[in-house]
Order: sequence, then structure tokens, then C-alpha cells
Amino acid sequence: MDTIAIDHAITWPDEEEVLEAAGHRLIVKVVTPSQFVCDYTCPPRFAGPPLHLHPGFDETFLVLEGRLEVTLRDEQVALTPGGTAVVSGAVPHTFSNPDDDRARFLLICTPGGFEDYFRGIATGNAALVAAAAERAGYRTVAAGTE
Repeated sequence: MDTIAIDHAITWPDEEEVLEAAGHRLIVKVVTPSQFVCDYTCPPRFAGPPLHLHPGFDETFLVLEGRLEVTLRDEQVALTPGGTAVVSGAVPHTFSNPDDDRARFLLICTPGGFEDYFRGIATGNAALVAAAAERAGYRTVAAGTE
């Protein structure tokens, strides 16, 4: 699925891109310059990425199954099905699945463009991961420093 400039997006199930790595499964729903949407399943006991920020885009997490813990600066919030967190990329944050069951959520990144980060992880392409991270200003931060 390529990123293209359009004013709408319609994706049928047989057109979806599936990305898998280390027990994670992302079903790509929409890729446009204005947003990236995927159905994200993370494995049980996923500790999450390190606390990080990426001023190049914001994220929305909408939980469909299981429980997702979202950390914003030093505050931790547990989201259950139907729970939603909208996170500014400029705020240090992370997410995890502390439970013994998988967690499934819609991940919406606005604007789009970070999909190549996930593609790079799924294919083992470190250059693609690094380029996407650089475009978004992705960097890890220590707790309490931002």
C-alpha cells in the first residue's frame, strides 16, 4: 500500500497490508499524507517501547480488546475496550500490555508518514526504520526529563 495524495481513502479487507514482527500484528487500514490507521495487536506482557516522543505526528489509541496501559509523562492510564487516548507526539509517552492476553487497538497517527517505521521493523530494514524515525523526530527520553 503506497502513500498517495487523495481527499479520501477506502480500503477493502483483501487490500490490507499485514505487518508482523515479534508477536505484533498490524493490519494497515489507511495510509494517506493526513493519517496512518492500523488495527494493532500486541502480545501478552508486551513491555512497550521506551518512553519517547515524536513531534512529527500525534497518536490516538482506541482499545478494541484487552487492556492497554498508556503512559503520558509520569502518569499511567489503563484503557479497556472503548477507551481512547489522544497523545501529542511532543509529550513523552509509551504504551504497554501488562496482561496475559493480547491487546488489540486502533492506532491512528496524524499526519501519516510513520507507516514506514513499522514496515522497516516487520522486514528487518534498519535503514527504513531510521529514516522514518528521523522524519518524525522520534527520540527516547528519560522519565521526568521533558
